[in-house]
Amino acid sequence: MNAQDRYTDNGDDTVTDTVNGIMWARNDSINILEKWINYQEGVDFVRGLNDKKFSGYDDWHLPTYDELSSLYVPELSNTDKFGKEIHISPCFAPGGGFSAISQPAPGRYRIWILNLRTGAFEQPDGVWTITEAARAARSLKTD
Repeated sequence: MNAQDRYTDNGDDTVTDTVNGIMWARNDSINILEKWINYQEGVDFVRGLNDKKFSGYDDWHLPTYDELSSLYVPELSNTDKFGKEIHISPCFAPGGGFSAISQPAPGRYRIWILNLRTGAFEQPDGVWTITEAARAARSLKTD
């Protein structure tokens, strides 16, 4: 299966990664709120989606490190809010952030940030002061 075939635009503002069993919000916080947000604002952003039962679901969350890492696919191309190339499926809305945040790392009060232009991860200090984009995810895997 080629990289693009693993993504499905569900037609309800969600995109499904059929290989990893993850449903993503098609738009990130930059598309929706038109601003960069910190970790707590990301949590609040996702909570708001759950409160509204976005696309019929109330189990959205900030992605884990593994979920977030699956979002970056070098051979795929989209554009960020600055018109620069980012490597996510074109099923996602263009014009979002060039980076995205995850849930806190286990045992640490730091979040992961994925650069969608390069695929590089960072784990900077300053959960409350760093500002990035947040994209909601929900797992389709059953335990």
